[in-house]
Amino acid sequence: MTGHENKIPIKGYATFDPLKHCWIGSGFKSEWFRDLAIYNNDKIMDPLKRIAEETEEDYQALEKILKDAGVETHRSFLDMDRFKSLQQIGMPPSQPRDNFAVIGEKIYIVGVDIKGYEQVLRNIARQDIYIDQHDDAYISTANICRVGKDIWWDVNKRKYSLNIISEDMVSKYKQLWEQEGFRVHVSRRGYHSDSSFCVVKPGCIISLRDIQDYNIEFPGWDVLYLPDQSWTKVSPFLQMKDKVGGRWWLNGEEHNDQLINFVNVWLNDWVGYVQETVFDVNMLSLDQNTIICNNYNKEVFNFFKRHKVEPILFNFRHRYFWDGGIHCITQDLYREGKMEDYFG
Repeated sequence: MTGHENKIPIKGYATFDPLKHCWIGSGFKSEWFRDLAIYNNDKIMDPLKRIAEETEEDYQALEKILKDAGVETHRSFLDMDRFKSLQQIGMPPSQPRDNFAVIGEKIYIVGVDIKGYEQVLRNIARQDIYIDQHDDAYISTANICRVGKDIWWDVNKRKYSLNIISEDMVSKYKQLWEQEGFRVHVSRRGYHSDSSFCVVKPGCIISLRDIQDYNIEFPGWDVLYLPDQSWTKVSPFLQMKDKVGGRWWLNGEEHNDQLINFVNVWLNDWVGYVQETVFDVNMLSLDQNTIICNNYNKEVFNFFKRHKVEPILFNFRHRYFWDGGIHCITQDLYREGKMEDYFG
């Protein structure tokens, strides 16, 4: 760790290199809701407390899986005393993937709110952190796929259209990483890469249909194209889709208009756009032969078997509420390995 032995080491060259240090998110504790004026409204409170309690149970279950695999874990921490009113509620530090990026031997904090993430960041050596808080910048490994020497970076169209990341910033970071020896491939397809495809190991990709031409970008690699996982097949979601704008779903609460209105008005920052997300490709590799998955998919598991990859099932129960899968609620801080060239 080069002179800072008590600090968390930082390194990430490929998404499938052996994982040794992993950051896990945190949500709100259920007892916090007692201070809200809605505490006696069971139609709102009971589902929210269930989400809070089961989300924390799942974080702890994931932490155990990682520790059992020899991975050192680090948890976000939210100081509940900082939130005294509904107006102060923001997104809890539940998805470190969306706020940070480990590229090479730096962690990038670019144009994001670090509220709730400070405790982990304080345990990272200052020389391993790159900070850029320009208004026109935004970088996240939800949009970045690292394959050794090559980086695939999708500039999210929604972010881009709001000028959160400018052309100047795209050029700045492309040049910065190229100077460090990376080949940077920039696209503007407008999605989180980790909800669209997963590089499982060298030569092996799982993807949604028609995302990109892998024959050009990953020549000779074996690609499993998943069939359309359309939300139109999920009838409970359709019952509340229009009410929530396709942003979130809580099974069993499709007709709970009090909860729906409360979340839409007060917890708008908590939810994403789950209608756009397919969790079958949102996975976390422990190494080239082991991967953590959200749910069983026969096609995916047969593909794993063919490529000698062992899947570990982990059910993040409220991923449809938070719009976050296993990859989203983690950030790989340190992976073994170096800058390999997988494309010659």
